Amino acid sequence: MSQTQTPPRPHRLSAHNWHSWSMPPTARVPFALTPVEASPRDSPQRTAAEAVVDLLCSMGLDTYFGLPGGPIIPLFDAILTHPKARLIEPRHETYGTFAAMGYHRASGRVPVVVVTAGPGATNVVTGVVAAHLERIPMLILCGDVPWAATGRKMFQDTGEDGIDIRHMLQGVTRAAVRVAQAQSASSQVCAALRAATQPHHPGPALVVISIDRAGMRTSSPQVHAPPLEVGFQPPEPDSNLLRTVAAELHRARRPLLVIGAGCRKDAARVQQLVDRTGIPFLSTPQAKGILSEEHPLCLRTGGAGSSVWARQYTAAEPDVTLVLGTDLDDMSIAGTPPVGPGGTLIHVDTDPSVFGRNVPTAIGAAFDVGRFAAALCTHLESGWPRDGQALLRQVCTGSAFNVPEFALDTSMPLAAHRALSDLQRALGPRGTFVTDIGEHTLFALHYLTATEQRRFIVHQGLGSMGSGISSAIGLALGDPTRRVVCICGDGGMQMAGMELLVALKLRLPIVYAVFNDARYNMVYHGYRMLYSREATWETPQVDFAAWARALGARGEQVDRPGQITHDLLVELTRDNMPAVLDIRHDAGLRISNNGRVESLREMGKLG
Repeated sequence: MSQTQTPPRPHRLSAHNWHSWSMPPTARVPFALTPVEASPRDSPQRTAAEAVVDLLCSMGLDTYFGLPGGPIIPLFDAILTHPKARLIEPRHETYGTFAAMGYHRASGRVPVVVVTAGPGATNVVTGVVAAHLERIPMLILCGDVPWAATGRKMFQDTGEDGIDIRHMLQGVTRAAVRVAQAQSASSQVCAALRAATQPHHPGPALVVISIDRAGMRTSSPQVHAPPLEVGFQPPEPDSNLLRTVAAELHRARRPLLVIGAGCRKDAARVQQLVDRTGIPFLSTPQAKGILSEEHPLCLRTGGAGSSVWARQYTAAEPDVTLVLGTDLDDMSIAGTPPVGPGGTLIHVDTDPSVFGRNVPTAIGAAFDVGRFAAALCTHLESGWPRDGQALLRQVCTGSAFNVPEFALDTSMPLAAHRALSDLQRALGPRGTFVTDIGEHTLFALHYLTATEQRRFIVHQGLGSMGSGISSAIGLALGDPTRRVVCICGDGGMQMAGMELLVALKLRLPIVYAVFNDARYNMVYHGYRMLYSREATWETPQVDFAAWARALGARGEQVDRPGQITHDLLVELTRDNMPAVLDIRHDAGLRISNNGRVESLREMGKLG
């Protein structure tokens, strides 16, 4: 069967209005595995694929991302004929997985990615690895050729006699299941889902089901299981440990808190800890906005794209640093070392393997970040004087930005920082920025201000070009009340730009702001720094505004300060249309000492 099947029925989405804001729906759906609802199917016996989709929809997993193909077609038929299921068809399986990641970030729901055998399975690998690194729960349903033909040479064989996708993904999935019997398909999917959503270590789970098993009619059991929360309570931190940590913070003269992406679900508790201690904090790039960057104790972002404040404060060598929910990889700490020589670093994360890997750790605490923060508050005094308070005031006297008056920069060619300022002003306070990967990522991290965690998203776990372009679709689907602007480069748009057709089909008013410099700009600058010579690293000079219009979307070329306005975005996205801004900017500008090359040098990867 070819890759082009009967198109799925359209799904009506709620209307979008740039001037109408409301709070998003309840974010997280409890992962309670309840008895299966009465089957909507007419037949007394369902196919295994129908039983799987019935079960998932009864549990609230009603949004499926995937491209059809022969070996997976029974599952697509089950999805298309289920009254509660919604199918999102990406242009590529990798980008479907990134869209699913964005959907989870916006809604809190667990997405399902459905791929066919062979290239469908291998195309999804990059997205699965990214979800693994960012601890995003996700269910991958993968088709396969008939297992009744096991041992024969089969086209697109994805099982143990072929590419063996289960073992290929075993190290980056929470479970990798092969459905051996049709009657157990829904039960095995249920088990994989529980593994994907375990509270202390969520991530993707893989289920491989062959076309003959999926299409077989069988009696499936009703599944009864307690909610995941039952039987799992993260341990309370030991009181002796908390007293020790409190004493270390109390003696500090230049203390620092580092907020990582692992704090996302516990923002309120971490905020309480910050307010209780009065200690200055910075956020890693993936944690930008978890706590407001307008908080008086905030040094903004550390690591890649770091603020001037973060660089200056860490240059004074913090003596006691409390790190929450991050692995302190090179992109999180380059240019902003979290603790000075001889200082004390206290690291809290559910994964103890991160302790001491990149930064010497004095105390490693393998606990739930939210529980640790709440428990520590009960052991802390508040309001004691520190040199750090004076240092914070000194650091924050100046601008946090490389170009202090960037919002007023009228230089030509258009500066990237001015374009970002115009975008932030045009979007307003209730929108979401998602950035793709490239030189523009550093500008977005440095110059955009995030006052809440839904304000800014970057998929930097793997750092894949195209991740933000695709995630924008999932973000818009997961929370239609928020406007989505994707900051991307021309290289990434050439890779993943056809996902614009998905936004067009679904009438998602996403704005793609393409920073168009006709080259791989981060590679260009990095190569010149490393080798003291230039290679152009050119890409075709695409007119993305005309390209968008050719696809049926709207497009506008931007090359002047102040050209991007709220009225322009409203006009471009009227009638729920996606739009592309082709931003011609000064490619020679950089964020000083905040690039990928600097981080590699600092970590000793390159000489």
